[in-house]
Amino acid sequence: MADEIQIEEMLEYIWILEEKDGTARNARMGEKFGNDIACSYLAVMVEKQLINLHDSEIVFTESGRKRAELIIRRHRIAERLLNDVLEMRGEEFERGACQFEHFVNEEIIASICTLLGHPVVCPHGNKIPQGECCSSAKKNLEPVISPLSLIKAGKKVRIVYISTKSHTSLDRLTGIGVIPGLELTIHQKFPSMILQYGETQLALDNDIAKNVFVRIIHG
Repeated sequence: MADEIQIEEMLEYIWILEEKDGTARNARMGEKFGNDIACSYLAVMVEKQLINLHDSEIVFTESGRKRAELIIRRHRIAERLLNDVLEMRGEEFERGACQFEHFVNEEIIASICTLLGHPVVCPHGNKIPQGECCSSAKKNLEPVISPLSLIKAGKKVRIVYISTKSHTSLDRLTGIGVIPGLELTIHQKFPSMILQYGETQLALDNDIAKNVFVRIIHG
């Protein structure tokens, strides 16, 4: 398992070098991982038909590029989850994303991607490779997950997650039962947003509503 993790780390870095420099070269891999490790694992990756070496240039094979793309997708989806929902930052944020990319399967990634509304870039602005779930979402007229502030009046929705740095706002919402899983109807949008759930009506400021992410309930 440790060997496969090292290979995945190197595939990921080759992808990043291509993004930044247009090509990946042996010297850059040596700078990142150490010359002995880089040379040893590059040879293994050639044997596994993940890359080809042309002088000092490293070129993905078709299978290598596909595997690298999946690693990059997992890592950057993890970054969005940790940044947007869990509000993690710094060293903990990066370490969490690195661990995530090696141990989470594609079904879970697709579910998280859908939860986040199929983001196209990571928090650093780098492109997130699309998955099948993203292609399917394009066929829909409405996003799967949207801020509450963008939902039309009369729609019934289920709260998926709340993303706010304001503990006061979060405490207020949870205190009145506005939590993930709650189903409610947008009673009106103007002059203020009115939500209806059960026998309760709630007026919600747009600044708070834009941080409440919901899924429209059809049927």
